[in-house]
Amino acid sequence: MPDVNQLSTDGTLNYTLDSFGLITLDKLVKWTKFVGIMNIITGAIYCLTILIFSIPTFIMGVITIIMGTKLTNAASHLQFAAQNKDDVSFTTAMDHFRSYFLINGILLIITISFIALCLIFFSFFFSSIMDILDESGFDYTIHSIIAGI
Repeated sequence: MPDVNQLSTDGTLNYTLDSFGLITLDKLVKWTKFVGIMNIITGAIYCLTILIFSIPTFIMGVITIIMGTKLTNAASHLQFAAQNKDDVSFTTAMDHFRSYFLINGILLIITISFIALCLIFFSFFFSSIMDILDESGFDYTIHSIIAGI
């Protein structure tokens, strides 16, 4: 990883990487591109399901495509920064990573909130749901197949 991490007087981060750091950075670039491309493909599939599932899947698809684009851009800038020792490309890559994780974090918070609301809703109306099922006249008890056991 970094041999030297120091903040210079002009606010730039100067670093040097050993061979292990360069290999790690190369692997990060490859996996970032792969995950970014997979996000774009998944987002396109979500967008295509607008005819079946309606507008929420289209919105999910657009957000997933944006996230994938952020990752592929970050990978390109990171690769350029590593090859050319360019501070601006490195900063741009970090900004794309920040945007990706910000969007992902917001989506996780929304998902957890939605699940919590569903659980609260289900717990409030559980007795009503069971009453509806009981009124149907179906016997939910388990009887043995062989009489007398």
